Amino acid sequence: MVESGGGGGALGPLEAEVMAVLWAAEGPVSVREVAGRLNADRAEPLAYTTVMTVLSRLAGKQVVARKRQGRGYLYTPVVADSAEIAVRGVLARFGDAALARFVDQVELDADLRARLHELMGDS
Repeated sequence: MVESGGGGGALGPLEAEVMAVLWAAEGPVSVREVAGRLNADRAEPLAYTTVMTVLSRLAGKQVVARKRQGRGYLYTPVVADSAEIAVRGVLARFGDAALARFVDQVELDADLRARLHELMGDS
């Protein structure tokens, strides 16, 4: 689930749409390609500059990487999904306190502890 709004690493609705395009792409994509894919299903097309601004902000949040190509950039996601964005946001905002609360939850919940061991590849 992608949350809208500003804090905690959450994505706004348009940012979430842009990330969906990037995650679905088979490689780096230009602003024009992202805008084209977003506008394919829109009655009111987004302006190129709007998409460029969103991608620039996502690069600033370090959830996409951009590489210069000619006069523009190619964009690639550097996070796997919206959960990773949320986790990064929580850790950036709360640091060790967030980790401590997570450990508390794992210690109190045997099912969560078992899922964590499974995800970590523990026996």
